Amino acid sequence: MSFLSPNSPQVASSGGSTRNKIALKPGHSLMDWVRFKNRLIPDRPRRITPSELALHNKPGDVWTAIHGAVYDITSYVDYHPGGVDELMKGAGIDSTDLFNQVHKWVNFQNMLKECLVGYLVSDTISVKPSSKSATLAVPQTVPIPEVSFSWDSYQTDRGYTLIVYGRVPFSNKIRQSKYYGFAGSTKSHLVICCQDKQYLLNLTYHEPCSSIQIRHQNLKFELCLFKKEHKLWPSEGHHASNSKRTLKTVNLVSFTATVGEIEKLNHDCYLITFRYNDTFVADPPLGSHVFVHTKNEMVDKKPYTVFSAPDNTSFQLYVKRYPDSLYSSYLTDLTPGTSVQFSGFDNQVDLNKLHLYTEIVMLAAGTGITPFNRILEELSGNNHFSSHTCTVLFYNKTQSDIAWNGKEGGKCKIDVKHILSQEDGEWDGMRGRVCADHFADKMKDALFLVCGPAGFMDSVKSILNDNKVQPERVIEFKG
Repeated sequence: MSFLSPNSPQVASSGGSTRNKIALKPGHSLMDWVRFKNRLIPDRPRRITPSELALHNKPGDVWTAIHGAVYDITSYVDYHPGGVDELMKGAGIDSTDLFNQVHKWVNFQNMLKECLVGYLVSDTISVKPSSKSATLAVPQTVPIPEVSFSWDSYQTDRGYTLIVYGRVPFSNKIRQSKYYGFAGSTKSHLVICCQDKQYLLNLTYHEPCSSIQIRHQNLKFELCLFKKEHKLWPSEGHHASNSKRTLKTVNLVSFTATVGEIEKLNHDCYLITFRYNDTFVADPPLGSHVFVHTKNEMVDKKPYTVFSAPDNTSFQLYVKRYPDSLYSSYLTDLTPGTSVQFSGFDNQVDLNKLHLYTEIVMLAAGTGITPFNRILEELSGNNHFSSHTCTVLFYNKTQSDIAWNGKEGGKCKIDVKHILSQEDGEWDGMRGRVCADHFADKMKDALFLVCGPAGFMDSVKSILNDNKVQPERVIEFKG
């Protein structure tokens, strides 16, 4: 780890290759630093503005930012092999460029992870306009790399492996991609999603394959083609003109799925499992919708949020039946084995925004719980949320309307509370309609996720607005 200028003593030399290190105090070698940092207890990461970062720029109080992550490197100064003066060049500033000039390959995340303070966000600067109008808020942009993709491939005489890597800013703790599309024996049309970006892989193979396999972990997506004949191919095949490209708009793919199990959850709610037909596979983006097509061409397609995705061959919808609804009647009248036309998938939730807040509140009414189910599964199973708490306030009319009980515990501390507005029988839980008293203690710092009928959404927005909860701390789910 070093912040060295090209002419520093450690880099410059008469021969251009010898590295002159600064003599360190006894007990300050790299291994000494490793032993020392392992005794540090890091604070919970928080948001740091450039203005706050700039205050920590003197000996005894040294912070710096690298690729969007802010570190308190006060303890590291005496262990730096390039000397104190070189390290102080990055004090109180975003030192990404300085770091990249000399030691871009160094794994600074591992070396300084116990020193992490938080993540660099933009300042808001108040300036007086020339007229007598109100003060304007002008955002100061902090350059943080965007999401991108890269492509690679390799082959043996038995198989050809195509790889798509997602790349995200270093400040992003949650590093994962999702995918959907067709992967057949002769061609593939696959969309790989990472936060707000999508990458298209659309090709016909050099020769038909005996079988295929998808391997997917974090940001690495692999499509493995197993050859019928054991020989090398001149290439993987022919790519369409839009293949190996980052998409500018959401790419919906039409597919069919067959009805599997239908579980009646209560008097009007159903959990329906669909299995993808043909060669379609998917690990749908969090919070995304599928669009249901009926045989009535005069009616627009209806979006339904994916409730669960047990594996890449199936998904589940949580459907409430309404007497006057064409779509809910159509879906709940289906029988196992029926084939249904869909298109999907659209937007996704970026878990990195959730990670910035150690306290999360989910406000849901009725089927508004649908988008939160998969998010809760992620929070529960992800080590990055082990220091977070999530409170779920689930609003219904009566006990008979509760069709989801959720899952408490896991990596993230999850607390589910049911609130009923029209229960006449015995009920030990909370009662009433949504109001500020239900989450008054969360107003100051929590991130709010909200989903439900229009009236519920309006009430929640009004409550949060009256309590001066900033818009950036509210995520609304619609449809």
